[in-house]
Amino acid sequence: MTILFITDLSHQDNNQVLMKEAPQLKEWPKSTGEGEYDYMSFIKTIEMLQEYYAIPDELITAILHSLFKKSETRWYYGIRQTNGKFTCSWWKNEIYTKLENDAWR
Repeated sequence: MTILFITDLSHQDNNQVLMKEAPQLKEWPKSTGEGEYDYMSFIKTIEMLQEYYAIPDELITAILHSLFKKSETRWYYGIRQTNGKFTCSWWKNEIYTKLENDAWR
């Protein structure tokens, strides 16, 4: 496991270095909101990648839109437009809340 601590770079440059170490976005789990899907696994995998590669919350929330597909994309953009920028924890709670709704399944 490689954890990088770079102090001579700007905040943005440091984030770019961290994301270079992480798997490419196409390798991250995607969620469509269709059929039987293990949403807990989706969330846990993202948390694991974040922890393993020391990815800051702001980078996870920046790529979150790319991890949702189909109906979940519309849901994400609606929530994002209404509520603005939030942390990973906030988004995780929104996903859990949505999972409790029968219309989601």
